[in-house]
Amino acid sequence: MKYNRRQFFRTINAIGISTFLSVFLREKYSEAESWQSTNEEIEQRIQRSRTANLELRLLDVTGKPITNQIVKIEHWRHLFNFGAAYHTNLSFKDNESASDRRHREYFLQLFNAATVTFYWRYYEPQENQYADAVLLEQITWLKQHGFYLRGHPLFWNHNPACLPLWLENRDLTSQEVQIYMDKVIQHMSEFIFTQLDEVDVFNELVTWDNYEHPFTDLFKVRGKIHVVKEYLTKFKNLNPKTRAVINDFISNSSYAEMLQEFQKAQIPFDSIGQQAHMFRGNWTIDRLINIVENLSSLGKPIVFTEVSVLSGSTKPDLDFSRSYTDWQSDRFHELIQADYLELLYRLVYSYSHISGIFLWSYSDRGAWLGAPTGILNKDGIPKPAFTRLNRLINQTWRTNVELKTDNNGYAFVANAYEGIYKIVIGNQTFVKKHTSSQPIKERIHINI
Repeated sequence: MKYNRRQFFRTINAIGISTFLSVFLREKYSEAESWQSTNEEIEQRIQRSRTANLELRLLDVTGKPITNQIVKIEHWRHLFNFGAAYHTNLSFKDNESASDRRHREYFLQLFNAATVTFYWRYYEPQENQYADAVLLEQITWLKQHGFYLRGHPLFWNHNPACLPLWLENRDLTSQEVQIYMDKVIQHMSEFIFTQLDEVDVFNELVTWDNYEHPFTDLFKVRGKIHVVKEYLTKFKNLNPKTRAVINDFISNSSYAEMLQEFQKAQIPFDSIGQQAHMFRGNWTIDRLINIVENLSSLGKPIVFTEVSVLSGSTKPDLDFSRSYTDWQSDRFHELIQADYLELLYRLVYSYSHISGIFLWSYSDRGAWLGAPTGILNKDGIPKPAFTRLNRLINQTWRTNVELKTDNNGYAFVANAYEGIYKIVIGNQTFVKKHTSSQPIKERIHINI
């Protein structure tokens, strides 16, 4: 269906913006078998992979069933990682603005995970002088709020962020490059990586050869597979409890093919990171499904590491080397962003081997390229996408009930969502983990 300007506004006036968007999006994703069937498949997969029946039986100290007992079952924390990149204006500071406060409060309300960044250029601005204090302050604040933490990136060959200024103009040999790589991985393993749950050890390897850089020269001399194996092995030896991630923006089959080569070479990586920056338009649902299926064939957990969905028009001649000051969000595209992000989150959440999804720019304030990709505007006011995601994460996908045990002492909840639960019985609280593969099904002896 194509709309000219007059027909566009006549249609919206007749059926309303929400109905129009529903029709518009349904047509846009017609490559999938049908919008309705795809929607149903996603929901069925969520029920299979993210829910399970929860069953408790309360017994007294003699083993007798406790009947008619009130039980509160509270979904305390998600196991799936809903996150965004950390921004320095989030933690509390003196004389903060109302916008600062909104940014922090909404961040804490929506997310349970975050990405901290440590681009080498800024992490080691002078030789042997590391920005550990600032980074550890961020990590401490996030850990105090119970966040799952991922770090980005250790090794990347894309200027200017990847190489310190004090190294940039040196004519480095491959051996010298490795000396500096060894130093930074050793230092960060001692001070930073043990504080993190996962790290993007290598970033954007598929196109690594596209840039003139000392890292690129090292790969040419020693071979990509050899270097990647050496440093992922070092990372895992130094940080056995931290997940090693390979991360890339490439979303076609060449990424999966490269990772298959790595697996054949027994390169020890734990998870696959998939970026999803949609500055040139939202990906079709067919493309999303193909990406997941291609990467799923490797048998590794997948994490969507960097998600950007516009709430404004695309830039025809987008220049990734600059930041735009005139790139504005608008109400029409905000509603499209909300619909699309809800679809994306539901799709990603429906696959049991996908561990998380992370927005890259949580707010339009300080957003990469100046693009309107946040779910808050620059003042920290929620866009429709925030409301929609908040409803999914904090209402739809949480199970909170209060019920009484039956005549046999049983309390039963069908299709309870995965998570960490607080089970409150009188003045006693029990904390239990509930997953689709290992649901809560326990007898609890209590003294009443």
